[in-house]
Amino acid sequence: MWKPHKFGPEMNDRIPYTKVDINPKYFDNFKVFQGCLFGLFSEYEEMSLGRFNVSRIDLKSDIEDLPIDVVLSRLYAMGYRRDSVSLIKGSTIYVGTNPKIRIYDKIKEIKARRKKGWSVSKDDEEMLLSGKQITRFEIQIRNLKMTLQDVIDDPLELVSHFDRLQFYNFEDDGKIASMGGLQLLMSKIPRKNRAVFEKFKDKDLEEQVRNNYITSVTEWLNGNERSNDVPF
Repeated sequence: MWKPHKFGPEMNDRIPYTKVDINPKYFDNFKVFQGCLFGLFSEYEEMSLGRFNVSRIDLKSDIEDLPIDVVLSRLYAMGYRRDSVSLIKGSTIYVGTNPKIRIYDKIKEIKARRKKGWSVSKDDEEMLLSGKQITRFEIQIRNLKMTLQDVIDDPLELVSHFDRLQFYNFEDDGKIASMGGLQLLMSKIPRKNRAVFEKFKDKDLEEQVRNNYITSVTEWLNGNERSNDVPF
């Protein structure tokens, strides 16, 4: 049998023969995604999900009406150095490298893509037309060491990656208030956004991020029709 790499049999078996770059967001549900993926290969009958090693996966969860300023003031990324956090153009937060956390204004991102003439998915178009404010929490994982079959068998295992996102109710910290820090922190937050602080507390926000991913991944994997929210 022809081998594409000049290594021994054991090493060759661990190296993929073909690399496929495919984005689930362009497919209404998993069945459509799988049909397109398998259709790329002439030996369709011999294909199985276990033969595809996932080299990168992006997990995402969307929260409506949550300003980036509120996220930035509350966010604590567990296991990351403080200097690994960066804010780009006031609307995108980056944390770490692998896994890489990206939190951003999804509507601004869609508008920027359209302005550059880049492709925009059907869901993104509908999101833009909805007029909603949407903040996306995205975790990019490389070298996942899972097959596509592993991901499909237990997609909820991946939700644990969102545990890295923890949030802090700084306004409830007595030490900060006693030193006058609360007044300083609140002064940095636009007045129009202060009302949402009560709506997005630490545990509530953490649960929303997790639950939105769980709901969307379950719907996309098990649905026969078009999913309204692709989790990847």
